[in-house]
Amino acid sequence: MMADVIVDSESTDSKELLAQGIRAFYLQDYEAAVVALSRASELMVAEHSNDQHEELAEVYTYYGKSLLGLSRQQNEALGDAVPRNVEESDEDEGKASSAEDEDEEASKEGEAAKQEEKEEESSNERNGTGDEASTSKGDSTDDGKGDDEPTDLQVAWEVLELARKIYQRQGESSSKNLADTLVVLGEVSLESEIYDSAINDMKQGLEIQKQLFGDDSRVVAETYYKLGVAYSTNTQFDEAIESFQNSLQYLRNRISSLQKVKPNTDAQKEEVEEIEGLIPDIEEKVADMKNCKDEAIKKISEAVREVTRSAAPAGQASATSRPASDISHLVKRKRKAEDDPEDQTAAKQPSMS
Repeated sequence: MMADVIVDSESTDSKELLAQGIRAFYLQDYEAAVVALSRASELMVAEHSNDQHEELAEVYTYYGKSLLGLSRQQNEALGDAVPRNVEESDEDEGKASSAEDEDEEASKEGEAAKQEEKEEESSNERNGTGDEASTSKGDSTDDGKGDDEPTDLQVAWEVLELARKIYQRQGESSSKNLADTLVVLGEVSLESEIYDSAINDMKQGLEIQKQLFGDDSRVVAETYYKLGVAYSTNTQFDEAIESFQNSLQYLRNRISSLQKVKPNTDAQKEEVEEIEGLIPDIEEKVADMKNCKDEAIKKISEAVREVTRSAAPAGQASATSRPASDISHLVKRKRKAEDDPEDQTAAKQPSMS
């Protein structure tokens, strides 16, 4: 386990806070990184009296990345912890009730009901649906907090947007940083379930990366993979398949490039092994997307058939119910002229005029 980074949140040294924040980010101590980088950005804005000064681009980028990492970390922890905590609390309540009451089952039910009420209260407070929570939300709204307070992902998007604007102004010299920021913006939108925006930002970042790096770049391979995930989440299966396959091609090109270098160092061999370990997972993604596509087509076809059957007019049903040998409904009625030989002869005479 990596050691936590100690951050002095009262420090007035913006450069030192930036260094601490970057170190914490790479050590995946996102909470410490957010504290350090939030403070650093606050100090830098005050120093330059401008929230879009070019020196703020780096701190904004790492601040946004750290907020994204923290949001993912908290979601994963919440998903894992909630069921386990509920089970443990149920067991504890069961033990306590059996010791305090002769009627064990009745006590367990009573304690379980209390536990449910507590959990519901806690949930209501978190979601702002309970009476007390509503009051407290109303009070805090007056102070400009509560419902109006942005989430980590919203703040991440805002600071990354500021970084993007700064890098765009800096021009070609900041192309690499701009591409990186666009891809992270896409990831933030993906986490926020804004899929079109996620895909658009990632595609823009990818196009810049393809111009900067070769056809064996792991950076491009990673972005293609992230784009594939965005497409798959948005049920764009063909695009997802293409993106995952492009990611595979870049990784295979990387292996080929590494193997061509002689002599092969241990570091090169390790990288080849690492990439070879990634390839099966991406191939499985491609297979999954193909299965999802086939299943989606099947469901659409079944739905269309069902709609067609239910929408068929009554007359159509009677027309199609005739025996196959009965073709009377297909034969046109004879014209009256065909019943009169003289009229028929006259009709066949060519006009000489």
